[in-house]
Amino acid sequence: MNKITDRELKEYYSRINAAVLCDRRQKKEFLYQLKENVQEFISDTPDATMEDIEKAFGTPESISGSFIENTDSLKIRKQVQLKKALIISVVIALIIYALFVVISLIDVHIEAHGYFEEGLLAISNIIKGGDTV
Repeated sequence: MNKITDRELKEYYSRINAAVLCDRRQKKEFLYQLKENVQEFISDTPDATMEDIEKAFGTPESISGSFIENTDSLKIRKQVQLKKALIISVVIALIIYALFVVISLIDVHIEAHGYFEEGLLAISNIIKGGDTV
């Protein structure tokens, strides 16, 4: 039998990390416990293969499914709503910023255009001999 390599374990853990949906703290805690259990399994069964680990602990997809089933659905729903609210807030802030920039550019353009006209009037008044007011 082939022994398990560190690379295989890292890939297994990264697939689980990608499949489990929860906040960082919960995920870190969950993966820490899982890694300890897998290491204990490997130390008890030195000839174990990745297939043995997947039989004992499950595939990343099945682990994710059981994690979601065992986690409070209200907590997950709140986390998803919080992420949506954060994304919406960022988008609204960007829209407001973009409007501010556009209005500022329009204002600058109007001011620049107005100064240009006033400058022409002052020059024509000087040429005609009038006041420059």
